[in-house]
Amino acid sequence: MIQLALANLKAYSRRFIAVILAVMIGTAFLAATLMVNASATESLKNSIGSAYASADLVINGDMTAAYDKEEEPKSESFSLGAKALEAIGKTPGVAAVHGISNTGASVQAGSKRYFAKVSTPAADTQLNTTALESGAMPVRSDQIAVDAVYAKEYNISVGDTLEVSDGSDSAKGRHVMVTGITATSNDPMSGSVMSLSVTPDLLKTLMADATSDYEQIIVRAEDPAALASLKTALGTSIEGTGVKYFTVMTPDERIVADIAMFSDGNDQLTIVLLVFALIALVVTGLVVMNTFSVLVAQRTRELALMRTLGAVRSQIRASVLVEALIVGLLASAAGVLLATGIMSLLIKILAANVSEMSFATLAVPPLAVLGTIAAGTLITLVAAWVPARKAMAVAPLAALRPADDVSLANTSGKIRIILGLLLLAAGTAALVYGAAKGDLLIAFGGGLLSFPGILMLGSLFLPKSVSLIGKLTAGGSVPGKLASVNAVRNPGRTTATATALLIGVTLVSMMMVGAQTAKSSLGDALGGEFLVDMEVQNGDLSTLTPGNLGKVREMDGVKSAALLTQVGETDDEQPLYAMDATEMAAVLNTDRQLPKAGEVLVASYWDGKTTKAVGDDGKKGELKLLISDANMIDSVMTWETASSVLGVSQGKTAADTQAKLWLKVDESLSGADLRTLATDLASTLNVDEYAVGGGVMEKQMFNQVIDMLLLIVSGLLAVAVFIALIGVANTLSLSVLERTRENSLLRALGLTRGQLRGMLATEAVLIGGVAALLGVLIGTAYGLLGAQSVMASFGSMVVSIPWFQLAGVIAISVVAALAASIVPARRAARLAPVQGLASE
Repeated sequence: MIQLALANLKAYSRRFIAVILAVMIGTAFLAATLMVNASATESLKNSIGSAYASADLVINGDMTAAYDKEEEPKSESFSLGAKALEAIGKTPGVAAVHGISNTGASVQAGSKRYFAKVSTPAADTQLNTTALESGAMPVRSDQIAVDAVYAKEYNISVGDTLEVSDGSDSAKGRHVMVTGITATSNDPMSGSVMSLSVTPDLLKTLMADATSDYEQIIVRAEDPAALASLKTALGTSIEGTGVKYFTVMTPDERIVADIAMFSDGNDQLTIVLLVFALIALVVTGLVVMNTFSVLVAQRTRELALMRTLGAVRSQIRASVLVEALIVGLLASAAGVLLATGIMSLLIKILAANVSEMSFATLAVPPLAVLGTIAAGTLITLVAAWVPARKAMAVAPLAALRPADDVSLANTSGKIRIILGLLLLAAGTAALVYGAAKGDLLIAFGGGLLSFPGILMLGSLFLPKSVSLIGKLTAGGSVPGKLASVNAVRNPGRTTATATALLIGVTLVSMMMVGAQTAKSSLGDALGGEFLVDMEVQNGDLSTLTPGNLGKVREMDGVKSAALLTQVGETDDEQPLYAMDATEMAAVLNTDRQLPKAGEVLVASYWDGKTTKAVGDDGKKGELKLLISDANMIDSVMTWETASSVLGVSQGKTAADTQAKLWLKVDESLSGADLRTLATDLASTLNVDEYAVGGGVMEKQMFNQVIDMLLLIVSGLLAVAVFIALIGVANTLSLSVLERTRENSLLRALGLTRGQLRGMLATEAVLIGGVAALLGVLIGTAYGLLGAQSVMASFGSMVVSIPWFQLAGVIAISVVAALAASIVPARRAARLAPVQGLASE
């Protein structure tokens, strides 16, 4: 049987090229998806997890768990202090340890005052993630190092003298010398402000208790292979210091936890990437099985003839499976190489051309290589076994006759249609339920059930749709009429060809709609988290005058500005501000959190439904709370509410009344533009640059991380397009080979070569257009429901459909189907009618 399989591979090499391409492209998609998972984790480790990227274990105090289990826990139960650091360092198996402490500081450089984050680099070179670009790291308490981006923008050089303090009004500045310039962090939370590297002594001076409370403690293990036992030992050591609530994780686990914290405790990133891998498996299996079905169906007469000559079923089935094994191994290995090349190119282009995404890193895990080859080979074997088993189930003499197409007129057709309806109904119900409940795995399972159901029912609607459109567009042309008739005359062939494109277009459309909607929804979620782009604090109505506000609104990059005026305070002395309702709507980054009459917008940590307040004129009232998604935001209401509830009217406040300014800026501004704008604002309003802040930098850097992930997803979409095109080319080419005698008979009856080419081209365009249109409709539905299941934890979904891109998918599909028909059509037209009628 091995000799027979090798002989078949050699004799039918042209047909097997289609199968090899299908397997190679499909497994490349799977391998690329697994590489995306690993690369996304590695890239996020270089961004969000840059502080602990080089560690073996990361230890955090768990305040959330403390408050979940105790009503008012003591800070000692979840704070990691000097005792914990010492105990961790003494734990057997620990090679090095470093406590990460960050504190804010005010920096005076020339006549300007800036805000900076201060930290101490790790003494252990392997744990240290602070890279030195020039100069030297500080070794004394009167020395510091400044990150490169801010050093350049603030004209700070090695040798300059700066004045640093803790930022309080009573603080006395300390003069320090810049000894080095360090690389800027990719962490969205750290890279948004100037970063200073200092010695522990200077950090202690700036913040007296900085060394007694660490944000994180990172560990380098003596044996990285024994992390499980080290985790247990560290847990025992930490508990011995009185800390009860903490986590000990690997950097990869910590990244997942950090992303989950950002998405309200749901690890949606891992789930989304897992679903990508599952989708890749399903698509690869469907495309390969569809191609093999056509190939084996063409060989049904050949296989039946072999059986009549004495070959038993097991021998023929073994021959087909050996062929599939060889094809699967070779094509899967080629697919892994193709995926590695594509991903490497994408990452290099991304890192080289987008400076803000220099942290993008390619990772090729063993699973992407070995797992993909194994999966591709197994899928190919299954794809060959199913049609071969079906062919072997037919008696030899019956197989030599034409087979019936699947329809309601035969038993197999009825079973397939009933099964398809059941799968469609069950899958749709699960998909809708998963979307409503925000459970992506249930939604994905629903899609996994419903889509095969649609494919099983394809023979009911695909041929008739192609025939109907063909009749409407054919006019009086002979090729058009023949193409329209062919669609229903051989519905199995039409369904097989259309299914190849339907799979790819559905996938592409689903990803396009899902990614676009997810990005819009994530943007809205970020808008809720970072409600205001920029804020000017520490002002009053004597500095924030109408004239100055006019100058601010005319600045390049400022889209809108709104003045906040203090109008009272709550019963626990929290300040309350008021602003114009129209200006508020223009300056906030989401319209979901606009306070109505009688409401006050407050930060996310507020509890309850109402709060008691008193106005500056002494009038008391009660305000409804509108709790925002933002962790840090001033409590603000409209002037209508301030007047009706607190008795404070706009324009009747004193010049020394406390006031602030909120600004919305142009989304196209780069980090350098934003920092320049902050400097200009401070100069125009005559305030310290220290007073100009806001979440726009953090929001921008989180958007860069999202854009990086979506860009990699776009690479997967490109691979999916290749899958669709290969599937169409496969089935059209095999279809033309199958119809050699039929086409030759048409030529013998008077059809010209041009008409034959026109018929095949028209048929391809009709099938491609109908499959693409249906694929876009189905994919859009899947994309929206999938996005809803993902975005439920982030808040309301913002529907965003890329109409132009979807129209482009349909156009490309039609052109691709036409292009795929050119070569087989030319081959069919060149064949002499007599020669074609004599072929088997």
